[in-house]
Amino acid sequence: MGHRRHQDHYGTKAKAAGFAARSVYKLEEIEKRFKIIPRNGRVVDLGCSPGSWTSYVKQVGGPDTKVVGVDLTEVPGYLGHQFVQSIFELDVGAIRDALGGPADLVISDMAPLTTGSRFTDHVRQIELAECARELAAQLLGPGGHFLAKVFEGGEAPDFVTRVRADYGKTKRVKPKATRKESVEFFVLGMGRRR
Repeated sequence: MGHRRHQDHYGTKAKAAGFAARSVYKLEEIEKRFKIIPRNGRVVDLGCSPGSWTSYVKQVGGPDTKVVGVDLTEVPGYLGHQFVQSIFELDVGAIRDALGGPADLVISDMAPLTTGSRFTDHVRQIELAECARELAAQLLGPGGHFLAKVFEGGEAPDFVTRVRADYGKTKRVKPKATRKESVEFFVLGMGRRR
């Protein structure tokens, strides 16, 4: 997805606020609407590079918020414990140990390296989102929340249905900070069922 010719409003705002990426405003909008970030709780950030979502979680959740991040790219000075590896090779036990207990929130801003083929990109995105959903099922305590980025496409409704089965309330959210031409939206599962 090459570099964009100009920074948009959210990109400029993120830079001025000291965040590494504009995507932080997607999480901020979701947080303002649904209040999913726990106070001094345990959070798993999947696809955590470049670190903006973790910074925001710590800012809202407080200094004792424990964050475990996972990404293929190492984030220098990461504000939590980072596993630099593929989501498909994760050891759930190691994440649980790093968290020190069940998670209160699992967030995923993961995206595949896009190919330009909308179908291929959608299928790869759903694979990542599904992996995140399965991890959340193993890591979240009862009442916990799950948020995952999804690309619009044929597999998306079934993914939303699978999330709905696990949570008390499910929302489909397209934050204002999402670029107009983007096919992404977020699926939010609130209140993990026992």
